[in-house]
Amino acid sequence: MSLISFDQLQRIVTAFSPAAGSPASPLETTQFLRSVQPSLMPRTSIHQGAMSGLAILSARAASNRVDYLADKITPNEDSLAQRLIARGLLAGVGLGMRKLPDENDTAWPAAFSRLTGELIEAGAIGGFLYEAITATRHRSSASRKGAIANMAVSAASLSFALYRSRENLKARRDFFTEDFDKLQLTLPKSIAVATVMTGVGTSIGFAHQGTRRALEQFYGPGFIHTGLARTTNNVFWAGAFTGLYWAGISKIGKSNEKIDPGYAQPPSTPLVSGSADSLCSFEDLGQQGRRYVSDVLPPSLIEATMSEPAKHPIRIFVGFNEQPLYPSGRSEIALAEMERTGAYERGTLLLISPTGTGWVDHSMIESAEFFTRGDLASVCIQFGRYPSFLSLQKVRAGRQQFRQLVWGVHQRLQGMDPADRPRVLVFGESLGAWASSDVVMKRGIEGLDHYSIDRALWFGMPQLARWSAAGMDRPGQLTPDGTVGVFDRWEELELLNVEERQALRIVQLSHDNDPITLATPTLLYRKPDWLGEERGRGVPEGQRWSPVVTFLQTAIDAANAMRDSPGDFRSTGHDYRADTARFVAEGYQLPYTEEQLAAVEVQLRSLEIDRAARMKPAAETEGGHTPSPAKASGEHHKGVHLPHLRGTRTAGARWLQAFRKHAPPATEDLVEAEKGPEEPAETPEGAKAN
Repeated sequence: MSLISFDQLQRIVTAFSPAAGSPASPLETTQFLRSVQPSLMPRTSIHQGAMSGLAILSARAASNRVDYLADKITPNEDSLAQRLIARGLLAGVGLGMRKLPDENDTAWPAAFSRLTGELIEAGAIGGFLYEAITATRHRSSASRKGAIANMAVSAASLSFALYRSRENLKARRDFFTEDFDKLQLTLPKSIAVATVMTGVGTSIGFAHQGTRRALEQFYGPGFIHTGLARTTNNVFWAGAFTGLYWAGISKIGKSNEKIDPGYAQPPSTPLVSGSADSLCSFEDLGQQGRRYVSDVLPPSLIEATMSEPAKHPIRIFVGFNEQPLYPSGRSEIALAEMERTGAYERGTLLLISPTGTGWVDHSMIESAEFFTRGDLASVCIQFGRYPSFLSLQKVRAGRQQFRQLVWGVHQRLQGMDPADRPRVLVFGESLGAWASSDVVMKRGIEGLDHYSIDRALWFGMPQLARWSAAGMDRPGQLTPDGTVGVFDRWEELELLNVEERQALRIVQLSHDNDPITLATPTLLYRKPDWLGEERGRGVPEGQRWSPVVTFLQTAIDAANAMRDSPGDFRSTGHDYRADTARFVAEGYQLPYTEEQLAAVEVQLRSLEIDRAARMKPAAETEGGHTPSPAKASGEHHKGVHLPHLRGTRTAGARWLQAFRKHAPPATEDLVEAEKGPEEPAETPEGAKAN
C-alpha cells in the first residue's frame, strides 16, 4: 500500500506552485524574487530571510485585501468569468490610483493612494493569474495524464523560481565578492528564515483575527458593538507591540551603562571631562563618552606624527545621564567645562553633535587633533542612548541642546577681542549631522555667521534630515553657489581648485551607496533618482525598484551599512573612515603636507586597532552604575554655578560674570597639564593616554 496517494501528491505539488498555490502565490513569488536581487549592501542569510519574509507578508496582505474586494463585487462566486472580470476591474482601479499626479512628493494622501494602487494592481493581476491557472488545472485533472501535466507545470514553475532566486543571489555575490566570502549568504538558509518569518507573521495575523472574533462575540451584534470590539482589539495589540518595543530598546539602552575593562579608569589630565577636576563624573559620561575622553591624543604622539610641536588637546563630553530630563542643562555643563579647561584660549573650537548612542567618529576627532597640532578644544553633548534608527524621536532634543551650545559659544566670543577669537568648526555624522544641520537650516550660510561658525563638515546626512529635504545641499537663496559642496569621495573634492575649496563653508561627504542617506518613505511608492540610468559609485546595475521591496531592502541595508573591521578603512556605505583624514583637513582648511597626511592615516588605523583591543572584553563585562538623578537648573555642580540657558533668552555676559565668581582660574592651573607631565611614555605606533 502506497504511503501517499496520487491525489495527495498532486495537492502537495500544487501547493508549492508559485502561480497556483493560492491567490497570493504569484505576488508572493514575485516579491521574493525581487527581495533577493542586488541592493546597496551585502547581508547575512538571517537579514536576507527576514527581508524576504517581510516582502512575502506584504504581498500576502495586499492579495488578501484584493480577494476580499473581489468577493464583494462578484455576484456569483462560482462564475469564473465574473471573478476574472472583478479582478480585472480592480487592476484597472489600482492602475488609475498609481497614475495620480506626482507633485514633488508633498501630498501624503496622493502618495498613499499611489502605494495602495501599486499593491491593488499587483494583487489583482496575481489573483487573475491564479484563477485562470486553477481553472485550467481543474479541467485537465479529470484524467491522470492531465494531472501529471499539471504537476509537471507546477514543478517547472517552482524550479524556475528557485533558479531565478539563485541567479539573483549570484549577482549579489559577484558585486560583493569579498564581503560575501565572510557573510556566507546561501539560498537554503535565506528560504528557511523567510519561512519562519512568514509563519510568525501569519500566526500573529490569525491571533489578531481570533481576539477580534472573541471580542465581537463578547460585545454582541450591532454596528456600534462591532466597532467597539474592533477598536478594543486594535488597542490591545498596539499596546502589546508598544510594550515589547520599549522593553527591547530599554535593554539596548543599558549598553550605555556598561564600563569597558579598557576604559574603566578616569583620565588623569584635567583637560578632559571625567577627570578629578571635571564638572562631569566619569560614570555619567556613558560608554561612548568614557571612550571619547580616554582616547585623547597625547602631545608626544601628535609631535611624532606631524614632526611639529604640539599641545595637549581638550576634549569635553557631557553624558546623557548628567541631565537625563533637561537637555539645556547638558549645554550649561558643556559651556562651564569650556571655561574650566580654557577652551577659548585654543586656536580652534570643534562643536560636535554625536549619533544616537553618543558615538563620535574617532578617526574624525583624531584627525582634527593631528592637523591642529593639538591646539583644539572639542565639545560633544550626548542626547540619547539608543542606536540612531531608534533615536529619531531624540533629534529634537539634540537640535535644542546643540543650538544652545553654539549660541552660548557665540555670546562668549562676542566678549573677546576679534584677534583672539578661536575658529569655530561644526561636525556631525549620521543622526548627529541631522541635529547639527537643523540649527542653521532656515538660515543657511547666514546661519553660520549668526552663530560665529566658520565651517561645517557633515558625514552621512540622512535623507530624512530637513537640510536635505529642503534642498539646502544644493545652490539656492540660503546657500549661494560655491558655499556648499556634496561629495561621494575625495577625488571629487580634488577637482576643485584652491580658491573653490576655500569658498566652501559647508562640506558634506555622502557616499552614493550609503543606504542611510538614501532611505526615505518615498521608496514605498516612487522610483528614486539613484536607481535611474546614471548610477553612483557602488549602486548595483542589477537593482530594480519595486514598491515596498526597495524600501525594505534599503532599510535592511542601513543595518549593514557600517560593518567595519578595525583598521580596515573603506570608502563605501556608511563607512567614511577611508575619506576622513583628507576631508577633515580640506573641509576645515587645516594645514598639512602629503607626508603628514600619510602619517596621520597610518596612525588612525593603528589607533583603531589598539582601541578595538581595549574594547574587546566589553561583551564579557556587565559593569555599570546607577545614573545620578537629574539636577535642577542653575544649581552648583561640583561647586561651580552653571550658566542658565533655559527658555528663549540665553544669558551672555551675566552668566559669564556669575560663573567667574565661583569658578577657579583655568589657565594657571592647566599650564603644567598642557606640558603633559602625567602622560605615560608613548610611541608613534598608537598607544594612547588615559
